[in-house]
Amino acid sequence: RYIYAVTRKLPEKSREEIGDEIRGLILDMLEDIDDTVSEEEKIGKVLKSLGDPEKLANKYRDKERYLIGPNYIDKYIFVIKVVSLSIFTGISIASGIGGLFSREGVVEFIGSYIDTLFSALLQGAAWVTGIFAFLEYKEISIDEASENKEWEPSKLPDIPHKKAMISRGESIFSIIFTTIFTAIFFFSPEYVGIYYKIGNDLRFVQVLNLDAYESFRFIILIIFTISIIKELIKIIEGKWTIRLAIIDTILNIISSILSINIISNSSIWNSDIVQNIEKYIRISFDRILFIVIASIVIITISESLVALYKGFKYGIQKGLSNIIK
Repeated sequence: RYIYAVTRKLPEKSREEIGDEIRGLILDMLEDIDDTVSEEEKIGKVLKSLGDPEKLANKYRDKERYLIGPNYIDKYIFVIKVVSLSIFTGISIASGIGGLFSREGVVEFIGSYIDTLFSALLQGAAWVTGIFAFLEYKEISIDEASENKEWEPSKLPDIPHKKAMISRGESIFSIIFTTIFTAIFFFSPEYVGIYYKIGNDLRFVQVLNLDAYESFRFIILIIFTISIIKELIKIIEGKWTIRLAIIDTILNIISSILSINIISNSSIWNSDIVQNIEKYIRISFDRILFIVIASIVIITISESLVALYKGFKYGIQKGLSNIIK
């Protein structure tokens, strides 16, 4: 557990070598301790003399790194990369869609794209930095080993169950998809519609009533922020816990309520799209909205139940293992 706590903070290619080195160091130190004490006491003394695995891991790095703080720097840099990639992808797609119908010249279009991208990247970096700065300021622990100022071997984190681990890939995909979706709706809402082709001409029917849409922009921004924060917390935690399950459920419910509030408001929909749908489909537009809202409710309940199940299952198992120890 001590070796795991140290090596998990290091580059994957060097973990095995450093783990073997630490194991050998521990065994050598154990031989130097008087045999009058028990094996457990020997191990406790050795691990305590080696100190906090977080600090020992820092000694194995090529150099010390400080931006938000040594306990957060790895996750901070990782999240910055994910958010930057998501923003770049989202803005590029939104600008590309806008460029299909824009009458601006190439120079004006490129200038507008670079300006929007640079501004969005700065905002994204500011949000991520703000979140990590808040965690640092409030001394909110994201690792059990750092909860107490005086480190003890008994505080070593358990090696997590495989099913309790959260896939970073899923969280990254969710962040990218959410950013793309929000970028299109936020920066180019006039191009959100149903596209079709007549001859060589690409045409579309606009979905949103832009006059009414303006009053919902702030709510859309809140939904986007909640979605990103939810995935960032999953990346930071790395595994399902009771605390994470409860937070994830609360954020899911808030996001769903806000989404339903937007969808159920008939004023946000373009009257043309409503008429066209009811003209070619035998189901009313209100009925379609009801199905969409019902789907959101079902998905929210399902995801919340899964999150709570995993959180309480693995969180309680961890708590029971600590009690048994």
